Amino acid sequence: MTETETHEPVSAPLSVWLVGLSGAGKSEVGPVLARRMGYRFVDLDDEIERLAGEGIKSVFESRGEERFRELETRAAEQMSNVRRTIVATGGGWMARSDIERSAPGRVRVWLRVRPETAIDRLGKSGVDSRPMLATEPEGPKVALRGLLRTREPAYAEAEVHVETDGCSPEAVAASILRALAARSEARQSQDNG
Repeated sequence: MTETETHEPVSAPLSVWLVGLSGAGKSEVGPVLARRMGYRFVDLDDEIERLAGEGIKSVFESRGEERFRELETRAAEQMSNVRRTIVATGGGWMARSDIERSAPGRVRVWLRVRPETAIDRLGKSGVDSRPMLATEPEGPKVALRGLLRTREPAYAEAEVHVETDGCSPEAVAASILRALAARSEARQSQDNG
């Protein structure tokens, strides 16, 4: 099978939610994975911007983090029953205690990344557009390390964990497909055994 062919794991999940730090590659891997699975792709940040009528950075600046999180929750709720969809979440979505992170048919995939790699991927404009990183007095790497420390227990709840350091979006998507197929086969063996 080539990288561009569609490949849906046996008993594919209804939806796949990509979680992880900013710079993990959720928005880059999501469309590749969606194409490979024959699913649609939704970036939760785009949905938040649509609901707010302005960009993420503007929402943070004009309305504050609390209002941003409310919009994020609303956008996620609108996606909660979608089928055949890959959802790229914001870096903080999985760490929220006031949301329903798991749901029947939803598989959460943690795209693991070292903070240094994430900063390199984001570049200056990517860091500047993310208020949680741009406002840290000690710099974005310190901010990401702190966010990872805080969010890691929540990220670890994801059903699938995939390393992204040194990997292209295509390679990460292929790893996710293998993990989903293995997960599906294990569940079928359990059901038959």
